[in-house]
Amino acid sequence: MLYRIARLKNHFVICHHNDITIELSKQFRENHIPFVVVSPNKNLAEIAQTYKYPYYVQEDPHTEMALLKSYLSSAKGIITLSENVADNIAQIASTRLYEKELELKRPYYIMASATNARDIDKLKKLGADAVISPTRLMAERLSAMSLRPDMENMLEKLLYRKDAPIDMEEITVPDHSWMRFKKLKEAHLRDITNVSIVGIRDAKDKFIPMPKGDTLIGTGSKLLVIGTGESIRATKRIIRKKQKPEELKYV
Repeated sequence: MLYRIARLKNHFVICHHNDITIELSKQFRENHIPFVVVSPNKNLAEIAQTYKYPYYVQEDPHTEMALLKSYLSSAKGIITLSENVADNIAQIASTRLYEKELELKRPYYIMASATNARDIDKLKKLGADAVISPTRLMAERLSAMSLRPDMENMLEKLLYRKDAPIDMEEITVPDHSWMRFKKLKEAHLRDITNVSIVGIRDAKDKFIPMPKGDTLIGTGSKLLVIGTGESIRATKRIIRKKQKPEELKYV
């Protein structure tokens, strides 16, 4: 198992086995996202066989041994899903310390779960990039379905399925991008890659819905883009260029 894990790259390390881990593993397998489940369960081998975990490590996730065995040095990020917030705190702290020891150029993307708003804020302050509350998500989803059931069905068909015809993603404009300090209409993303910009989030986290063409793309801006998966990937390549792309000559 360790030899197999050592061949992974850009995988996710999922800490702790529970119902969320089971559902998340299904989604990862369907979308061909490599992952390793790390849990202290003594019967983890049987659990892995039952729920089709391709890679697993039986260790306390926050320990150095677990970080080494899960080959975290080559991972893209880590997801800690313990129902005990103390476990998630320990995991975030261990991962950030390990990250500093490796002197990585790109930090790990850390996700965690929490049961209340206080714990969400605490985990974010300690270094989590994203924290989700299963209880809150379920309540929000049920509320949306009760108020606008037709819209929820449409989103289910268009965005949530792995084979969805369109996708939505928030793309960060890097500091070296040629698009910095340009107006949105000067980028001609609709003409070049056939995507639509439905929102812009500035460096102060202010969100501008349905921005007009005169909207300025400032430092640290994030563009909320909707389009096909291929068109969004093309948009990322355009945005990350240092020089003005050749495609602008033809629009």
